[in-house]
Amino acid sequence: MVMKKTLKCEYTKKLWDKYPIKELQISEIWATAPKVETLAYKPFKNNLTEDIKRDGMHFPIMVVNTTGRELIKAKEKWKDQITDLPFWHNDHEAVYKNFWSCWGGSQRLDVAERLGYTHIDCAILPSIAEAIENQKRMRQPFMQRYYLAEKK
Repeated sequence: MVMKKTLKCEYTKKLWDKYPIKELQISEIWATAPKVETLAYKPFKNNLTEDIKRDGMHFPIMVVNTTGRELIKAKEKWKDQITDLPFWHNDHEAVYKNFWSCWGGSQRLDVAERLGYTHIDCAILPSIAEAIENQKRMRQPFMQRYYLAEKK
């Protein structure tokens, strides 16, 4: 039997107080962003892993309780920018099911799983659009470290 191990967040209340924070099982969350090892010519995944090991997770990942139909529309819009859907392409029943989908924090979700966590703190957002709008705010404190390209 696997022991429950949760990656908790140390979030700033004013950033996330309008969204409920819920602990979800990692295996039940679909990561929308493809896994990356480097970003902006930096060893992104290694840096993120070391930061989480040392300091924990600052902000919760952003998830939306989406229907299969919503995910199909998102895939049509963003094509290869997001990962394959969490259901088989011709599963006609999937359009009626609900899925937890991560729209901010897919890399942290991957790191948490690699580090042996079974659960993770999530901010529950009402829509994909709102989650995408919040990505910039979530990334702001970490822009220099992770997201800006190093000058060559």
